[in-house]
Amino acid sequence: MKIFDWFNRKKSKKKDAAVESPAVSLRTDRIPKLSEKPVIGIVVTTFDKGGLEQVVLNLYLGYKKQGYCVYMLCQEDILGIMAQQIADGELYVFHNNLEEFINLLYDKNINILHYHYNVFGVEEAKKRGVAAIYTMHNVYTWKNDQEIRDYSAVLNNMDRVIPVSNLVRNYYLARSGATQENLQVVYNGIDFEELKGDILPQQLTRESLGLAREDVAIAFVASFYPVKYQIGMIGVMENLIKKYPNAKLLFVGNTENGYYEQFRAEYDKSPAKDNMLLVPYFEHKYMGAFLRKIVDIFTLPTLQEGCSNAVLEAIFCDKPMVLTNVGNAMDVNHLPGCVVVRTAYEDVVTTSNDQMIRMSQLKISGNNRELTEAFAQVIEHLEEYKKAAQISEEEKKLYATEYMVQQYCNIIDEVTSKNERR
Repeated sequence: MKIFDWFNRKKSKKKDAAVESPAVSLRTDRIPKLSEKPVIGIVVTTFDKGGLEQVVLNLYLGYKKQGYCVYMLCQEDILGIMAQQIADGELYVFHNNLEEFINLLYDKNINILHYHYNVFGVEEAKKRGVAAIYTMHNVYTWKNDQEIRDYSAVLNNMDRVIPVSNLVRNYYLARSGATQENLQVVYNGIDFEELKGDILPQQLTRESLGLAREDVAIAFVASFYPVKYQIGMIGVMENLIKKYPNAKLLFVGNTENGYYEQFRAEYDKSPAKDNMLLVPYFEHKYMGAFLRKIVDIFTLPTLQEGCSNAVLEAIFCDKPMVLTNVGNAMDVNHLPGCVVVRTAYEDVVTTSNDQMIRMSQLKISGNNRELTEAFAQVIEHLEEYKKAAQISEEEKKLYATEYMVQQYCNIIDEVTSKNERR
């Protein structure tokens, strides 16, 4: 099954009659604002693990730190390590049931809903005076034009739609026909404190990984999905090592996906295999130390992104970067030490999901030469790029969780204030 189908799959299964025809027993009176600050309900489909979930968790913790009362509302009972960090009595599963969902809004006196990859019950909530905002985490290449229009009709009813990068915003505008009136870009933010750790487990030392002193370690940090395009980097490495045999590519990411098997078939037979390492799984708390102590160059040469947390982590850790022009790459390409090349296709708006899937299987595609040249340029002038990548602490704060949270708090206060006056 195509990886891009998951959202549609869930939506089609979950689009029950209850959402379209609510039970007559449901209350319809307006939910009053009883406290000085709005009460926030964060709506997600599941809450297990992943980049999106990490952003949501950071928002939850940030809202609480700013004095808001916050509840996590999960559509499905699929919870994991992220859910374990939610305070007792602040996470509820409503089992895809509209009555349960609406009753939660009344019981907890929720004034505003913050949706993530989920629009469950938004129309019914707004009928009861609840404001709603939506974070758009990615481009929806897996949706056809009609699906985009239908989805846009729901999003246009939101008080604010928040794309996580300019590329996501532009893609949505180009495909949906929506206006910019309720759009506001807010980049993801990361937890800098976690990245300050300095300890590495024994299996992550350069010696344990088999890296010599003269090796140039290039880290590709991404789970193995077709859009990440790890197979394409095999082709790049086969070219790169002809001139730079000390270049070593480190693959870091979740392998629990069918795409990993396709990748592994190409990896095992590649003449560059000895220059590519599959890094054993490690907890995210070691990521900062790993990037600083092991990695010389960070790369994310992917086919599709929304706003990559890994890119932001590399920025914080002062790493030179080679990126493709997707997601937030074009929002950070002004930074010294950052090299951005075109992705394997011309235009995300006109490239179909099927085309991307086919592209993800190829070692050599449209940007192989450009990527090879970019890595060669950085390796040739590595010390200069390392120095250039050391930006100021003030600049780094723009990519911190605190900055992201403050922007969302401003949006929430503005939206709820307008909603109360209606």
